[in-house]
Amino acid sequence: MTTQERPYRPAPDMAMLTGALAALAGYLLPWFRVGESYRWWYSGWEYATLSTGGGWTLLTIPCLVVAVVAGLWAGRSVAAAMTAVTAGIAGMFLALAVVAVSLGALPERTSINWVGELPFGIGLPLMALGFGLLFAAVLRPRPLPSAFDDRPPPPPGPPSAGGAV
Repeated sequence: MTTQERPYRPAPDMAMLTGALAALAGYLLPWFRVGESYRWWYSGWEYATLSTGGGWTLLTIPCLVVAVVAGLWAGRSVAAAMTAVTAGIAGMFLALAVVAVSLGALPERTSINWVGELPFGIGLPLMALGFGLLFAAVLRPRPLPSAFDDRPPPPPGPPSAGGAV
């Protein structure tokens, strides 16, 4: 049996899969920080509780999980690659909204110098790197399926040696 006969087997696009996994890891890293100094950070169990209205932040996780799962088949299927990118865009939009809301929750002060003293971890850079890799993987050139190939067919080959002249 060839891989054509088993379309259910994963054929990952490693760049898309790595990007989606990095974005998911970057989003989830702050969720496991504890302590008063990390309370402001852009995600976390306390911030994402449904009772305080932050439950919408949980929507980012399924979007990024869909991007990871679709990335497993993106090497074989254009539809899976499009699904991974669409889920990645939705995850990026939601993650940016979460970051903006959490930074907006910081108390107002007269100087911005104290923001540099807050515990910024590797989560935001890892998430940015993951989204960048996911979207860059889509932009690299790929061969078109034959249904979309508009080049003219090749000219017929030379006549066979045993044929009439």
